[in-house]
Amino acid sequence: MSKARIYIVEDERIIALDLQKRLERLDYSICGSATSGEEALSGIREQLPDLVLMDIVIQGDMDGIAVAMELKKELHIPVIFLSTYTDEKILERAKDANPLGYILKPFKERELSTILEMALFKSVADSLIREKEQMFAAILNSTTDAILVVNRNDEILFLNPEAELILETDSTDCTRRKLGELFTLSDMETGEWFTIPRNSSLMKAFKAPNLRLTNCKQNSFIVELTVNRETPEEGKEQNYIISFKDISRLHEMTDTLKYQTSHDTLTDLLNRNEMAIRMNTSLIKLEPQSPPINALYIDIDHFKVINDSCGTEAGDVLLKETATRIKYHMSEGDYAARVGGDDFVLVHFDPTTNTGTGTAAAIARRLIEETRAHPFRWNNKEYPISISIGIVTLDASFVNEHNLMIAGTQTVKNAHESGGNRLACYVRGDNRGFNTISVSEWLGRIHEALLNDGFKLYYQPIEPLAPENHHAKLEVLLRMTDKDGSIIPPGEFIPIAERYNIMTTIDRWVVQKSIETFARLRSKNSPLADCIFCINLCGASLADDSIIGYIIDNAEKYDVPPEMVCIEVTETNAILNLASASRFIRILKERGFTFALDDFGSGFSSFSYLKNLPVDYLKIDGCFIRNMDKDTVDRTMVQAITSMCKVLGLKTIGEFAENTAIIELLREIGVDYAQGYGISKPKPFDAELN
Repeated sequence: MSKARIYIVEDERIIALDLQKRLERLDYSICGSATSGEEALSGIREQLPDLVLMDIVIQGDMDGIAVAMELKKELHIPVIFLSTYTDEKILERAKDANPLGYILKPFKERELSTILEMALFKSVADSLIREKEQMFAAILNSTTDAILVVNRNDEILFLNPEAELILETDSTDCTRRKLGELFTLSDMETGEWFTIPRNSSLMKAFKAPNLRLTNCKQNSFIVELTVNRETPEEGKEQNYIISFKDISRLHEMTDTLKYQTSHDTLTDLLNRNEMAIRMNTSLIKLEPQSPPINALYIDIDHFKVINDSCGTEAGDVLLKETATRIKYHMSEGDYAARVGGDDFVLVHFDPTTNTGTGTAAAIARRLIEETRAHPFRWNNKEYPISISIGIVTLDASFVNEHNLMIAGTQTVKNAHESGGNRLACYVRGDNRGFNTISVSEWLGRIHEALLNDGFKLYYQPIEPLAPENHHAKLEVLLRMTDKDGSIIPPGEFIPIAERYNIMTTIDRWVVQKSIETFARLRSKNSPLADCIFCINLCGASLADDSIIGYIIDNAEKYDVPPEMVCIEVTETNAILNLASASRFIRILKERGFTFALDDFGSGFSSFSYLKNLPVDYLKIDGCFIRNMDKDTVDRTMVQAITSMCKVLGLKTIGEFAENTAIIELLREIGVDYAQGYGISKPKPFDAELN
């Protein structure tokens, strides 16, 4: 190693000069020399040589060993000792300075050259090792994972600061203590004790998610465990590296998200989607000899009167009081939901009888009596309240929860229209349907509307909240016209159309009319033709390959750019038809159409599904937005969804933006678009076309 810079510490000037000449012949650079310890320290600090040749016996109060100790502690500059002494005490002291060599005077030039070359090589190697150690130490100290090193006997050899924090201990207290003295592990699902695997066959990292770690102070964390086996040198002890990632907060957020997406935020009962999932499960598990399961459909009589006369705040209080009464009468295994504005469902499992409504009827009567006996109080006034209840016994004739919901809604409506404050039981064949119209009559009306343009298209603007979102949007909405010209909302006929598999035909009507409407608006130079049209499709349409060509053909027929058409699919429908939906989206996106995932948050709400659903927009469900100006949990949920969408490159649309405060909050959070009555109510296209 040529041109290495060497500093000489030697108090005999003749020897120092001779040494300098020898080193220069060997192509080394002499950067300085000193005769005393104090002078040596000063010069070495200034020159920072690659290596120091140090005589042990030198002038001044510090000998060479003392100087070398200072250099080791302060500068990590390697030292080779020169000495005529081999005294055992001197050698022991010299060892403490960790020199790279020890040369006895007199020495040969070849011997000096060899020792210097080896010393400089080792110095570079030591420096690299030191840098690596510092880097690994920084990693271990800064990582958020708790890391421990243990031997085969479970004795702790090392732990980093995060491990000290989680285990509530310190390295001096726990070194060589056993793992079991500091914490225990158990399975989150079963509660069974978990033993960390440690054996010589553990070649790959072992991972175990969702374990509960309880430290010696009985504080618990949810952790992910990873175990790695060291590869020891031959003859050395086998050690294991155990790391824990604290995911307690993540679990808490996940549980909160699951709860929010399955429960009604106002009443803490299940929401409509979760009720549907559980009802379908109950129907699937039905067996002929099973105890009866009854669904109680509960409706508050004249709820609208309270809401209109006392305000929505009073209405919310009444809904909470009703939910509290329902919860009080729930038994183990029962589940209840708020499925609409003032509509509740309680599913009751009755082990006391073999058939019939059993205790469900008794529960219904108690609920009716308790509600009637306790007037609603608001602003020091009392308002008499009553409820109507319809009971439906689950049996194999109900194909799914939708079929069951139609029966329950019909039954409770019968009780309500009979004067309310009463109980009605479902009788098969009593199919008067919604608004006293039978299912068969609804089917006739729907088919007639399809044949004779009895449907009408409305639109609701979707306003961009950021200047970079150039294209405004609008959602195309469907209405039906009654015989007298009045408008029938979709909630009246869509459930029947879905139940009897007519929605794909309706979707085709909506697609054709929407694209045709866009073309007509463009010909009139209407500002609406600058908007992207968002068209809703049902789950069944996602599985219908022929509708793909139908959409493309209509866009070509009316010369409508595909990028001006956005297909909306609900989160639940997309995930229940995941394979079909993925293929559907992929084919149309290749043609230039865009996609929006609607009602995100009301169903499965997993970002992992978006890997297979390459949508462009995500519509955050209104259940999080309508109260976000009052509810910090809702606001936090919207922030979390928006942040994740930015990472995934998705644009976000906030539904149910009902007022200026909510719109400004959405803008502040970074949501890209807003839709709701705070922007505009739905409007008919007719005014723009005529």
